[in-house]
Parts: sequence; structure tokens; C-alpha cells
Amino acid sequence: MIQNVAGTFVGQDFGTWSRADIERVAAAVPAGGPVQVHSTEIHHGQERFGFGAFTAVELVETCAPDELAAVHAATLAAVVAVLGPPPMVGGPGAWAFWRDPRVRVERDLRRSSVTVRVEPAEPAENEEYINSQYLEGWEPPHLWTAEPDMNSDAGKALIGMMLVEARPATTWDEFETSLRALLVSLASDLPALSEYVTHLGWEIQEVDGDHMVASWMNEGGVNIHSVVYNTTDETTYPKMPLEPESGARAAEIAIDTIRSWGRDSPEQLRFDCWTAGSDAVRLSLSSGIRLA
Repeated sequence: MIQNVAGTFVGQDFGTWSRADIERVAAAVPAGGPVQVHSTEIHHGQERFGFGAFTAVELVETCAPDELAAVHAATLAAVVAVLGPPPMVGGPGAWAFWRDPRVRVERDLRRSSVTVRVEPAEPAENEEYINSQYLEGWEPPHLWTAEPDMNSDAGKALIGMMLVEARPATTWDEFETSLRALLVSLASDLPALSEYVTHLGWEIQEVDGDHMVASWMNEGGVNIHSVVYNTTDETTYPKMPLEPESGARAAEIAIDTIRSWGRDSPEQLRFDCWTAGSDAVRLSLSSGIRLA
């Protein structure tokens, strides 16, 4: 089981990422059975980013869908036992991230799999930044991120990290596609990350108007309501359970509400987000939606 070897895996010294280093790491990890080990060799042109012979090594286990939540939770706990609490979590994929070493634990609902991926930090960040600048159509792998404790040693390790965000949506199609994906991710991933993000809220309003739609999500469910400021016009929708279908429903409610405002462009909207916790918690929703 992946949770039995994940701690040993992330605790290895990957050295300079030479072939000998990766062979040593693979030999030290007692994989087999349902756990697969994948290593990615460097491709032509990637040496300019500073990679060694390999760009990543990962453990992957596919399991029955009804076992996925437990396998993901146990694997995350095994990595936390070695590296400490993750300085960043997010979605989609209910992932947890450490920068030094660069480790990512995530799940895939469609494949019913859990992955623990290790990369050399600086080369991976360099490649991601260059790709974001020069590859047409490039999108970041995250829709939202949260830093549970920016004051921790692991949290301070994120200082200076290049985390490239999605470009702001400029068309209604881009905006609506982004919002649907974001809210489904939030409703899917928050239950698996509740130890680090207990409560999340978002609000969309007109930059120069009185209309607003907002939602907050926690283990108690998904709440959504709309308001027209300076009037008595307010609509509160029935609470929904915290699950993917509720995220999809919340997105359709928000989209229908925003369409009724008659704005010309999503650039006329302002998007705010927040989370419960101390001032050391930082939240970012980056699903192609401009933040206030």
C-alpha cells in the first residue's frame, strides 16, 4: 500500500538527480504490488532549467473508488509524519505541497488513484515559469491554493517561490468555465483537506454596482446567497452538502445570477475570497478569475 512506503520515499536524499541517485532511491523504497514507481528522464532542452538526469519520481497506487478517501488520507498522514504539515494545499486533486524538498501528494477522482511526486525544486519552478510565459494556452495545474500557516518554517520556505497564476478571464465563456471548475474543485477537495482549511468563502460583485453573489463552504455544507445592496432584494438558497454536485449547483446559481446583472464583460466584476483561521492563513482562488 502506498501509505506504507510514502514516508520512506519522501525522506530519501535525491542528491543531484543523477541516474545513480534515482536508482539508489528506487532501491530504498519497497514498492511493488499495487504501488508503481515512475521516474521521468530529462528530455532535450530541459537541461537549461537545471535538471539532472531525471525531472521527477513518483509513487502511484490505483484503488477501488470507495477506498480512495482512506488511502489518500493515510498517504498524506504518512508524508506529514516525515515532512511536517504541508505549507500549501489546494485543488483540484486535494493536493498537499512542500517546497523543500518539492513534494506533492494528490488524488485523482477519475482514475481513483493517489500519487506522491518528488521533483527538484529550482529546476521545476524555472520550467514552470518559462512555460507560463512562452507556451500558448499554458494553464497552471491549480485552481485554488491555501497556505495554512505562513509563519511555520515550511511556510517560510515558500517565500520567493514562483507560483504562476492563470490569466484573468476576459470573456463570459472563460469566466463561466473557470467558475464551474473552481466550485466543483472546492466542494470536492475541502473535505479531504479540512484539517488545513476548515472554512472557505468567496464573493463576486460588480466593480461599480450593487449586485453581489456569495458562498461559504465548510463541513456543514455549501451556502449561497445573492444581494442587491441598498435594497431589500436578497435571496438565500437551501444549504447543500459539501460534495461535487453541490459545487456544480452553486456554480450554476452564481452564473445565472451574474447573467441577470447585464454586464458587458467579466472584467466588470470583482472577486474576493477568505478562509477561517488566524492571520497566518492565506487563500488564493486562481481559476482565471481576477481577484480584488
